[in-house]
Amino acid sequence: MSRSIRICSYLLLPLIYLLVNVKIAQLGESFPITIVTFLPLLLLLFVDKISVKKLMIALGLGAGLTAFNYIFGQSLDASKYVTSTMLFVYIVIIIGMVWSIRFKTVSPHNYRKILRFFYLVIGIIVTLAALEMAQIILTGGSSLMEIISKYLIYSNSYVLNFIKFGGKRTTALYFEPAFFALALISIWLSIKQFGIKTPKSDAMILTGIVLSGSFSGVMTFILFYLLEWAFQYLNKEAIRKKLPLAIISLSVFLVGVVFAFPYISERLGDLGTEGSSSYYRIIGPLVMVGYSLTHIDGVVSFGLLYEY
Repeated sequence: MSRSIRICSYLLLPLIYLLVNVKIAQLGESFPITIVTFLPLLLLLFVDKISVKKLMIALGLGAGLTAFNYIFGQSLDASKYVTSTMLFVYIVIIIGMVWSIRFKTVSPHNYRKILRFFYLVIGIIVTLAALEMAQIILTGGSSLMEIISKYLIYSNSYVLNFIKFGGKRTTALYFEPAFFALALISIWLSIKQFGIKTPKSDAMILTGIVLSGSFSGVMTFILFYLLEWAFQYLNKEAIRKKLPLAIISLSVFLVGVVFAFPYISERLGDLGTEGSSSYYRIIGPLVMVGYSLTHIDGVVSFGLLYEY
């Protein structure tokens, strides 16, 4: 592996997580360009072997679906239709590349070098979130969040309005709290793939998720943490060696669930409430798909989710 590729392997993934929502330019009315836009080109740095047959099949299917929608589909908003079409084409290219290309692997002796950059990214993100929360508590608003918002792919004005009415949520370098939490969880899962215990980064990531105020983020982190805990302790050898620690960990978790149960119940109830963020992330898309499957009166065009 050349030196340039080694440097990219250290920096690329942490840098993408850090700048995924930072806008470089704007294409049209509603298609922001970020570092992720260039991901297909960046992936070419790591190509080891390409299956041309698989790549042509993937791109052919994507082109066919796009052409079918363009010919038969209709949309009420032209700009949103174009945005959705471009996103679909982008996803087809990424899936096609992942399916048809074998990528170079990073040598295990470089794991710690990559982790250092992950730690740096986590530190920057969580520090920004902590500064935003400190401003919110002390002044009732966050000028830092307002400044960062100018450089993001979408404005986080609704979060700023929420804060003005007494809410306490942070976004760091992301356009909304749930996406902020998702980015931290994605970083955490990426770090776990190296097979190295990182308790300090785990604690920092959890701190950032809590600062985001994202209920879905907190619950998702807890779910993945429980899965990790189960894989570590639910075998005969681990149970014999670490039974006291397992009992203490489970007890602390159950106590936390008891105290948080009223809030958890309230947020779960919001899933069916139209107008809540949880509804539009989970229930709304399912309702749209259900309607499309039961009312076959034409082609479901790109951009329909925006208009739903």
